[in-house]
Amino acid sequence: MCENPSPARNNRPVPAGPSPDIAHAGFGSAQPQGAAASPGQPGPTLIGWPRQLAWSDFRDIQSRPRGESEDARISMGFRPGRVRVVEEESEHRLGEMEFEMVLNAAGSWAVVSAKTTELLAHEQGHFDIVGLCYRDLTAEARTLHGSSRNRLLLAMRRIMREHDQRAESLTREYDTQTEHGRNQANQQAWQRQIAACRQRGMHLTAPQLSAAE
Repeated sequence: MCENPSPARNNRPVPAGPSPDIAHAGFGSAQPQGAAASPGQPGPTLIGWPRQLAWSDFRDIQSRPRGESEDARISMGFRPGRVRVVEEESEHRLGEMEFEMVLNAAGSWAVVSAKTTELLAHEQGHFDIVGLCYRDLTAEARTLHGSSRNRLLLAMRRIMREHDQRAESLTREYDTQTEHGRNQANQQAWQRQIAACRQRGMHLTAPQLSAAE
């Protein structure tokens, strides 16, 4: 189960200020695998994703919290760094900036007796779905231009909303199709799709499932 599948929702760009270096909402990398910017193409980069999760990333609990129907939950967020808005020939674009995708340790937990390789793989899927959406967000953020600083920030807000919605939609579809990881055929189909998108730099879409799956 995934909590806060769209961490940028809580990291809105701030209004224009007198300094060119102000804290803004974060974006990730456009590169396949999601790590760094292209040489000679300065702009946003994402750190903290991709990476392999371990059970040590989750807080151990003995039983499900009241009202919970799942045995694990992962909670993610963005840690904003500092950003420079660069002006070139009356156009504004994003300069070099670094944001970290982080696990919320307090909100990520697993029932000790329910820990399995399969359950961890399902939680990894949640993490990677959000990471892929933020990789794509960064790819788009690197192309943004505005005639003013405020117009650039408005464009940032717009694409953040779009990728927020996409992450939420994919997360819901993932849980529905995999039955929260209990349908292993569908779970493996999603894992293959996620891996392919990570390696090839493709936008993530739900996998085509066979009738048997």
